[in-house]
Amino acid sequence: MKNLLKIFFLNLVFTTSLLAQDEEFGLASYYSDLFHGKPTASGEAYDKNKYTCAHKTHPFGTMLKITRLDNNKTVQVRVTDRGPFISGRVVEISRASAEAIGLIQDGSARVKVEVVSEAKPAEAVAETPKPVVDKPAEEKPKPAEKEVAITKEEDKPKKTETKTATEPAAKPKEAAKETKPVAVNEKPSAKDAKKAEKTTAKGTDSKAVLVKGSQYETYDLFEIELKKPAKKGFGVQVAVLSTQDALFKKIADLQEDWFSSILVSVQKGAKGEPVYKVILGSFETEKEASSYKSSLKKNKKMDGFVVDLSSLEVNK
Repeated sequence: MKNLLKIFFLNLVFTTSLLAQDEEFGLASYYSDLFHGKPTASGEAYDKNKYTCAHKTHPFGTMLKITRLDNNKTVQVRVTDRGPFISGRVVEISRASAEAIGLIQDGSARVKVEVVSEAKPAEAVAETPKPVVDKPAEEKPKPAEKEVAITKEEDKPKKTETKTATEPAAKPKEAAKETKPVAVNEKPSAKDAKKAEKTTAKGTDSKAVLVKGSQYETYDLFEIELKKPAKKGFGVQVAVLSTQDALFKKIADLQEDWFSSILVSVQKGAKGEPVYKVILGSFETEKEASSYKSSLKKNKKMDGFVVDLSSLEVNK
């Protein structure tokens, strides 16, 4: 009888531990509209109107249930991307998913992440490719034609084309591409994210680290990628600065506070000097930007005002 009780207790503990592994707590954020239509790590294009997300470890195709802890609103999302690799964040969800749990106004919130269903083998093929069928001895493989290096400001992953017997004949997407705009400081895996903090001078082992406000130094080496976003929608202007050093410090401060969608409008001042305006966004409507401004004031004690990105004047 005692042995039966021991076995029952051990099974209970084991089952509880397995369930605990399927739950995760932390901050959730959502994609900026600037990422709409761009490729995710799975190769699938990000669609702001679909219920998808980025997660560090769950296989592509896994269905997750996201529960916001302060209002108990839930949404189910499918893993299509890798990230977010910012301390404290556990998941980054699409705009449609963010709207479902009221995240648009607040930007981020504490959530519980639960596994609803595991990925099917066909859905996970991009990140766990099957071995290529053996070729005749006289036929030499041509790896150079199947592997292309991607060079961006973020980590430099490889895009590998794989074909399996279970793949549809006309599948348009290639294998996983760990590429993403610099706003979220994408890295290929959680292990590499920790490893990147110890940069070295050994070629590909050296990785850029996201600079936070407490780590910023005026004189240092920085890796920067300039992009021109579409001048549409609305944003919240939070600072006007007169020097590049002050601009870099402000960006580092915002990154330390987990802001990722940061825009800079460079304009000419009254005396012909450059003026740097820091804007958070973008948002499709003025109402969304106004709600975000109120959330900044309430949650971050940060003042700002709504600006129309399409009417920004750049005097040359």
